[in-house]
Amino acid sequence: MTTSDQSSIESLFPTHYPEHVYNFAYGSNMCPKVLSGRRKIRPLESIPGVLEGWQLTFDLRGIPGVEPCFGNIKENPESEIHGILHKMTNTDFKYLLTTEGGSGVDANGYIPYRVNVHAYDGRTIEAYTLVVRQVSPSILTHHALPSARYVGLLRSGAAHHKIHPLYIEYLQSLPSIERNKPIMVLVIIEILLLVILLSPVWIPTIVYYMCTKQKAHARAYFFTLIMVNLWRIYRFFGSRTAIQPYYSASFPIGSTNFKENTKAFRADVQTDEQTLPDTIVDNSCESSPLITTTEQRKID
Repeated sequence: MTTSDQSSIESLFPTHYPEHVYNFAYGSNMCPKVLSGRRKIRPLESIPGVLEGWQLTFDLRGIPGVEPCFGNIKENPESEIHGILHKMTNTDFKYLLTTEGGSGVDANGYIPYRVNVHAYDGRTIEAYTLVVRQVSPSILTHHALPSARYVGLLRSGAAHHKIHPLYIEYLQSLPSIERNKPIMVLVIIEILLLVILLSPVWIPTIVYYMCTKQKAHARAYFFTLIMVNLWRIYRFFGSRTAIQPYYSASFPIGSTNFKENTKAFRADVQTDEQTLPDTIVDNSCESSPLITTTEQRKID
């Protein structure tokens, strides 16, 4: 890595953060069983908020056939995203980065991006959200849908934190695919074969990173190496004709009239929450919610 490359990466990942940091979560980290359960991060505060001028997408490369893609956001002046502002220590935030794609060191993975988020309680809070840049090679350039399991985490997390029902309805409209067990077994076999066949390539690099105490770099390198080659196999044998990038319809800015009256908006959310069971039957974060017709629910 050249000096210029190193300085560029360092500019994307700050070395110092305030004692307490707000992270704006729009994906699976909205779900407590992911953030607090799997990642063992217990926020000091969690409050819904709106990020204007950005659009939710699912264009971060994942595991083909299993978890094809993950959540990301991109700028769109006509869109807004509802999510959760998690207040945490800077230590927890740095750890959070290591658990995400890129491990907090790879410029082609998630990078912390500073944004201003309008909290449901009326505050405007400066927060860091995680973004994969559209110039990254990790961005999918061919068609892929997120798994129903992954999208279910977003829906369940949004319902748990009482995000506006209109946005939950938007999350329900997003297309997804069901996991296929035979394909999952095949992918596991492919991963094992890649690990064995590519061992002369990755073992020396991993040893170097471990010896120089760069565990995050080791994780990022190994994951990228396997995923890139998995997608090569997938495109060669399975999806030559699927060349269109995944498109996620945006949630139009102003759909909830958020800025007109924050207090009235919050009261409206609390009133509408009692209708959520008609739309989301299973509120568990470990499984996808059952979806019924949205006509069963009246939104003022």
